[in-house]
Amino acid sequence: MARNDRSLQSLDDAMRTPEATALRSDVKVYFGNQRHPRVSQTIGEWSSQRRGSAGRTDPETSSGCHYAFAEALGQLIKRAANEGGDAVINIVSVHGDAPLKSTAQYLCGIGNVKTAVRLTGTVVKFGR
Repeated sequence: MARNDRSLQSLDDAMRTPEATALRSDVKVYFGNQRHPRVSQTIGEWSSQRRGSAGRTDPETSSGCHYAFAEALGQLIKRAANEGGDAVINIVSVHGDAPLKSTAQYLCGIGNVKTAVRLTGTVVKFGR
């Protein structure tokens, strides 16, 4: 039987992984309703979905979720940089039709062999 679960994962744990700490730091990221500097221009909204490996144990599966998270976040950051943005704000995670707007957790879809994370955020320039 095919597995199609959704899991809440720690945003702090994901942001401390080697993959997430290696992401470029010139583009800032803000999750959910996190406070950010004043926006002077909204450039657009984009989504990114990436996959990782589902493990046989919960720690292995969390690792796969965190990997997919870092890859998806990296794509949003890259898009923001390419569009001339200073940041990606209001980042939410989505699994199926269920968005999660949180400053502490993100959603990860878990199948038999793969994990999947989809992030959506708004690319902006801040006022100077």
